[in-house]
This record gives sequence, structure tokens and C-alpha cells, in this order.
Amino acid sequence: MNAIYIALNVIKINFRDKKVLLSMMLFPMILILILGSALKSSFSVKDLGKTTVCYLNSDNKEASKSFDEFLKNKEIKKILEVKNVKTYSEGKKLVNDDKVTAMIYIDDSYTENYKNNKKSKIKIYQNEKSTVRNGIVKSVIDSYNDAANTIMTTAKLTKGRTSYVESNNVNENYISVEGKSPRAIDYYSVTMLVLILMYGANYGATEIQNLFYDHIGKRIKSTGTKTFEHLVGVVLGVVFTLLIQALVLVLFTKYVYGANWGDNPLIIIGVMAAMSIFSTAMGILFMAFTGDDKKATALIGVVTPILTVISGGYFKIPGLSDGVIAKCIPNGLAQSALFNSVYGGSTSDAWQSVAIILIMAAVILAASSFFARRKLA
Repeated sequence: MNAIYIALNVIKINFRDKKVLLSMMLFPMILILILGSALKSSFSVKDLGKTTVCYLNSDNKEASKSFDEFLKNKEIKKILEVKNVKTYSEGKKLVNDDKVTAMIYIDDSYTENYKNNKKSKIKIYQNEKSTVRNGIVKSVIDSYNDAANTIMTTAKLTKGRTSYVESNNVNENYISVEGKSPRAIDYYSVTMLVLILMYGANYGATEIQNLFYDHIGKRIKSTGTKTFEHLVGVVLGVVFTLLIQALVLVLFTKYVYGANWGDNPLIIIGVMAAMSIFSTAMGILFMAFTGDDKKATALIGVVTPILTVISGGYFKIPGLSDGVIAKCIPNGLAQSALFNSVYGGSTSDAWQSVAIILIMAAVILAASSFFARRKLA
């Protein structure tokens, strides 16, 4: 029970500090408004017109011909303007010269790989300058693959022949993007929520300073409260402080800015809780490592913006924000989980991201314990 009382006391103290509280709340609200307004045009996908691509089918056999039929679909023609090329080098040159957005390429082993139960890949050689149009091309191919996998599996089971058949699902999933694609205000509501939760590490650092290094900690040691019990109370108090602040930010952006937070509040709360625990753990680690709250704050002030940049929190950096590193850091995992929740992605992937963030937090807390013992020995 002592841990609960300590947690409540930590929450009260944190909310009494009006200066810190206002900065934690106003900072993301202002950033969301500025970035959401300034970069609004970057997120607009209306009136893009057709995306021009070139196409080379070096296989030209039964399995790949179904993709030829797919490209001739009237709905696909509304999205893509396809130019056939005779060689790979010709298509590559068109992409490099900015004459087309991408080249869709099927190599001569496509049908053979399919028959031998190997991976049959439709490859894309793309111009990295146009992230939005590259996303359109990828979405079209993903649409085909989803349908083709079902068709090919059915064909194998029935030992029959089949081909691509026109279906409305292509239009619904990939042409009509309105309401499915985040606006600037939606995007930055998510990324700034994650950013401010990361800055919540300062709470963790401050509380550990009080617990182990200041006169408050000395008084605590003279009472009957165990250090571990107090630490649990501190962590709970910081986590609930951040959760309350995050919830206020979500409600504010939803009802004042009109941001889209989807209809899966459990995942959003799960992400906020996981990130609150992670940032608290990070603050404790930096404090345990440095033994000085000013140094810990300085580290947080360096690490948080770097992770935000890598994950595309301020703006997407091609090759970095969608790379492996971005998918392995807490910011990237949290943003991915939230976007999956809001825009109808995989809920299992979202919960998996939450689980990974919690595992990271557990590892960091273990490391914090190690450094703290060495500092206090």
C-alpha cells in the first residue's frame, strides 16, 4: 500500500509544478499546430493525377501475364500511366532522368519460381524523390499480390487455371484514399504525442535524484519504507502523470484540432502506457548512469530529438524514417502502432510493438539497477 501512497504523492507534486506542467502540455500543442499548418500541402494526395511508370515483363509467361491483365484494369488505369520498355537499362534511365516515377519489373524466372513453389517477386526500381507516388505504386502492387496469392493458392488446390478478375476492392483500398491517409494535423498529433512522452523521461530522472541523491532520499531511508517499495511508487506515479498528460493531449487534438485518432482506444492507451513506462525507465537509467539530474536532463535533451528525427517525427527522411533503424527504436514502434490503429492496419502488429517497447523498458530498468548499485556502493 505504501507504493500507492507514494505514487499519488508523486502525481500531486508533478501537477503542482505549473511551469513544467504547462511546458509539457503547451509545447506539443503548439508544435502540432505549427507543423500541421506549415506542412499541410506535403500531406495532400488529392488531384495528383496519374503516376507514370514504365513496365518490363521479361518472363512473359502464364503466371506473369495475369499481372499484364491487372495493369489493363480500368481502375488501375485511373491511377497509373504505364509505358512499356524493352530493356531494364531503358527503364532505369527513364527513372533516373525523372521521366517516370518508377519501373515495375518482372524477371524471366517469375513463372518458373511460381511453379517450383519459390518466391515470385514483382520488383520496383523507384525514384526516391517522390515518396507519395512511390507509395501509390507499392500499394497497387500490394493489391495485386493480395489477390494473386489467393488466386494462385486456389488454382493449386483445384489443379485448375485461373487469372486476375476485375474487382471493386482495388478501387476501395487504393484509389479512394480520402479518410484513409493521414493529414498533416493527424500525422503530427501522433508523432508529437510520442515526442512529449519521450521527454517525460525528465520526470523519472528528477524522482530518482530525490530518492537517492538529495536530502529527501535520506529522510526516506530513515522511515520504514523500503527502497524498492519507494521506487515502485515513484515509477507508478511518473507513469500515471505522463498518461494523464498524454490523454489530455489526445482529447485536445481530437476535439480542438479535429485530429483522427480512429476507433480503437485500447491500442492508443496501450501505446501511451508502454511509452510512459519506457521514458520513465530511460530517465532512471540516465540518472543512475550520470548521478546528476542536470547531466541526465542534457542526455534526454540530446537523445529524444535524435530518435524523433530518425523515426520521421518532424518530417520523413527517405531511406532513414522507413528504414530498419526507425522500426527498431521506441519512437518508430509507437508511431507504427498508432498509425496501424488509426488507419485500419494490423492490430496484432500494433500490440506486438507495444510488447517490444515494454521489453525494452524492462531491459533498461535492469541496466539502471546495475549502474545504481555501482554509484551507491
